[in-house]
Amino acid sequence: MLDLMNPEERPEQIQRYGVYTIRTATEDGVVYSRSFIVVRNGYGVISRFTRLQDYAGFKVYKPISSNAEKKLYYICGMLNYVLVDNGRRFGIRHVFGITAEMLQEYFDYYAAEKKADGDYRGRDSITKCIGAVTAFMANLVWKFGGFMKVTRPELYRDEAAYDRHGRRFLKAVPVFQVSGMPVRKKIFRDIPYKAFEVLIPMAFRYARDIAFGLCLQAFAGLRAGEVCSVRQECSPLGRGITFTELGGRVVSAVVDVEQEIRIRDDDVEVGMIKKERRQGVYPAFLGAFCKAYELHREFLSGREFDRGYCPMFINRNGEAMTYETYRTRFRELVDGHLRPYLIKSSDPELRLYGQLLYENQLGTHALRHWFTVQLVLRGEDIGSIQYWRGDSSPESSFLYLQNKGDITRELEASSDRLVTMLVSGWGDFEDDTV
Repeated sequence: MLDLMNPEERPEQIQRYGVYTIRTATEDGVVYSRSFIVVRNGYGVISRFTRLQDYAGFKVYKPISSNAEKKLYYICGMLNYVLVDNGRRFGIRHVFGITAEMLQEYFDYYAAEKKADGDYRGRDSITKCIGAVTAFMANLVWKFGGFMKVTRPELYRDEAAYDRHGRRFLKAVPVFQVSGMPVRKKIFRDIPYKAFEVLIPMAFRYARDIAFGLCLQAFAGLRAGEVCSVRQECSPLGRGITFTELGGRVVSAVVDVEQEIRIRDDDVEVGMIKKERRQGVYPAFLGAFCKAYELHREFLSGREFDRGYCPMFINRNGEAMTYETYRTRFRELVDGHLRPYLIKSSDPELRLYGQLLYENQLGTHALRHWFTVQLVLRGEDIGSIQYWRGDSSPESSFLYLQNKGDITRELEASSDRLVTMLVSGWGDFEDDTV
């Protein structure tokens, strides 16, 4: 642990804590990452590795794919604020000298500081920061005991809680309290029915490399990074999608996102799987999904790709498409084709939405949002929404259900032409109807 206080002006003498992550794979192709807390100079060059990442969390067992990278960024923020930026004022040179008062000051600063986009941090980000930093300090206390100025009672209080079987246990809760600033900026992610039924056929005309990916998001609720990790049925690494037929009719389709597997020779990360699972396609969209898959297979049949991996989505070189490329291609589709078409439409609703696209940037998450809205409108309960979305917690599902009244009032007047059109037939993508 270094003394980083009073850095000189010269970049080579400036030292700050940062996170360094390496990415590798097992012999079986299972991808995993390992992150470290390092010290960098003003040029961004690593001058020293530390062992501080060892105290980000202790577990008897954790999956090989588990990595504490996000927690380390919170911890580095605290270390830089307390030891580097304010070390002289606090009169400390070492992590052992950090007190509860210093931590509280940092949490207040974190909550009040504006992000690069000019907005303030939300409740979730602040809560995660407090949780990660408090656990880090508590682990140091457990390891070094009397060397630390802060004590565990200054970090946690024990509250009674009950598990799902009704058994009582004590839960450690951070003692720190922070007042957050109001967050005014909202993510633009709404897609009206009418605009969506234009977007999908348009994607199969102008962006066939990602069109089926949009369907995976809109019909199976996958995240954009998970889409890029999907493999073809013929992949030697295992089927990316499994179809079940009964009487010559497809009755289910399941997408394999159970594990992030190496699908590029250069080991470039294509996309992160947030929750490892086998994700089913929502039954109401199964017919449309199968038709989209047929069209995507036609697209792949004329392309060269690495037969050793068989990625579902490929770039111009036949390699697995990365999340950044997928996101860029979606933005090009919206800005170059969807937006100009909508603004010229004779439908006032489409023209209005086209104008909104000039004022706001539509991201790939909008497809997953559209999918969730459909679940709410179809009467799914909180558990079902959590399952179909592939969420680890029911919090997001609960928020959607809380807003069900607003969603229904906003969308119930829109026709259901989209689903009908997708199930009954996609039409000719080479004509001028879109």
